[in-house]
Amino acid sequence: MKLFFALQLSNRQVTIQALGRLLIQVSYGLINFYIPILFVNQMGFSATSVGFALSLCAITEVAGHFVGGTLADSPQFGRRAVLTLAALLGVAVSAILVIAHSLWLLVVASFILGLSLGFYWTASSAAVMDVTESEGRSSAFAVMGVAEYVGVGLGILGGSALLTVVAADPELIFVGCGVMFLAFLGLVQGAMAEEFQPQLKAERAGGGIVSALKDRALLVFMAANSFFTTYVALVTSTIPLYFTNVMAGSDPIPGVSIGSTASLFTGCYIGVGAVLQIPTTSLLTPLRRIWVLTGAIALWGLGFALLWAAGTFAEAQFVWAIVALCLLSLASVAYKPFFVATVSDLAPQSLRGAYVAVSSQCWTIGYFIGPLLGGWAMDQSAVVAQRFWLGVGLSTVLCIGLLWGFETLRVKLPPAIESSSPELSIDPS
Repeated sequence: MKLFFALQLSNRQVTIQALGRLLIQVSYGLINFYIPILFVNQMGFSATSVGFALSLCAITEVAGHFVGGTLADSPQFGRRAVLTLAALLGVAVSAILVIAHSLWLLVVASFILGLSLGFYWTASSAAVMDVTESEGRSSAFAVMGVAEYVGVGLGILGGSALLTVVAADPELIFVGCGVMFLAFLGLVQGAMAEEFQPQLKAERAGGGIVSALKDRALLVFMAANSFFTTYVALVTSTIPLYFTNVMAGSDPIPGVSIGSTASLFTGCYIGVGAVLQIPTTSLLTPLRRIWVLTGAIALWGLGFALLWAAGTFAEAQFVWAIVALCLLSLASVAYKPFFVATVSDLAPQSLRGAYVAVSSQCWTIGYFIGPLLGGWAMDQSAVVAQRFWLGVGLSTVLCIGLLWGFETLRVKLPPAIESSSPELSIDPS
């Protein structure tokens, strides 16, 4: 296991990207976790309106992915320039959130956040693909996953600590987001070498989006992954509000404190993910990816069912919550590296940015549907909010069906396409 981890850290560019992922996820994690709590419980907005405002970032994230993918594949810009833009936009989001005392400013911040997210995820994933071979790509993205979990966890715990210091002005916790975005900017400018840029033909970069949109296997895979990304969005944007406002308890007023929620979320979802990401990926790599992805989605369904139990049965609320969050974390660490690696294997080398841009739209869809649907559910009665998770769990059946539809389509690919994806056609790992 140590060798597995060391092999990835020996790749300097993977190490740089992992450090960057940690820094930027501190900011993204803090934003996603605390915006619903602060704007609903501290500023008095409805959960539906806040969820709607957050879901609007998906609109500009579409543009962020497409523009970012095109620029990342362009020799005039490249990966580093796009990551720089993502950091600068993140600083702007942080500044707006500090002064956002109205819903329209939250909407503006959400729109800019979408652009930042689109630029970052497209360029970052393409940069990791550039410096890894097919057989080691899952492990590289597993290392990125560990950095992601650690970053989100630090953001949530850091936000909780900052809230105790700036209790009178809770919006000041977003100053910490701006600092992390600036640190990420410094890392990109100081550590990403100039030669770490794609040397591609400009005409290929311009037409890459269209080529990716014509890949039927990629589109079906995106449809399946839209369920997964919606689940992730629900975890980060809705579960905190569910725990603080709805979860069953022994007191007459339901819910648990923000501090307890942050600790529970960080320890069980973020902490378990950080610890299990590397060993889980190592253990599952020899297996067929379709079985790994299917099993992970099944775990998501079970975890959501247990969230219903956590909100319904007061006598064992923390037991159900802990088990649910641990299962959801395990499902995520099992799914995410193989999801990204599968997309990278589908992509021609010269169009990685374009393929990532198109495939990343499933994150856009997920982060549009998740906060909006979750916010609506949390505004309903406790019974509706609790049973909402049962409905989400049942939706995993549709996701599994789409995954197997992708697998059927993939094995029917013509030889010319299969030969460009050796890991998919020869090695099922």
